[in-house]
Amino acid sequence: MAPLDSGPHGRRPMPEELVLLCTDPAHGRMPVPAAAFYRALTGGVLAELVLAGAVAVEDRRITGFRPLGAQDEITAGVLDRLAEAGKWKHRLGLDHVMRQIPRREALGHFRERLVAEGVLTVERRRVLLVPYRAHLPVPATAGQEIADRIARALGRTGAGTGGTAASPGGAGGPDGPDLQLAGLIGAARLDRRIFPGPENTEVRKAARRLVKELPVARAVRRLVDADNASGG
Repeated sequence: MAPLDSGPHGRRPMPEELVLLCTDPAHGRMPVPAAAFYRALTGGVLAELVLAGAVAVEDRRITGFRPLGAQDEITAGVLDRLAEAGKWKHRLGLDHVMRQIPRREALGHFRERLVAEGVLTVERRRVLLVPYRAHLPVPATAGQEIADRIARALGRTGAGTGGTAASPGGAGGPDGPDLQLAGLIGAARLDRRIFPGPENTEVRKAARRLVKELPVARAVRRLVDADNASGG
């Protein structure tokens, strides 16, 4: 079985970590608002590209990009669309690019990767005679381990104690990806599900503060707010 943390800085890509964070370890389902989760998931795809240096972002716009080597099909689709826009010298907005990522297909893709690596197992279950596929994290504490790591990163930067996060979007330090992920959680308002209880009040506040500092997180918040205004 692959180790839980297998990516750079001892972590998995943000979309995969969001799947683990939002999966109930007992029931194998996602007890979070689906629309908000999907927006965070697509934000995770863009945030990974920013951290890899494949995409440059300024405020609401993507100002530059370069191809990556090995890519998954979701990331490759984003870069292909950017390349096509570049042929016509179009500068695409973050919100537009994120809307073009197929949300359900993205969830299926990242789940399949986790299953293939043994980090999720699939069981067939029933609720009131209705069958469903339960995706169970391995170990069951996988999501909690990621949440604890994010909380520690917020605390180290001072963001978790009322301070200001130091270089939250930077890729040069191990905390950069964790703070990007915290911003996505705050932007999609998933913080109460992932950091519940009064003991995590400051962590939740810190995650919400990061939304103002991170362009991708701000885009996620705009899309979530637009979904809510239009009824989803």
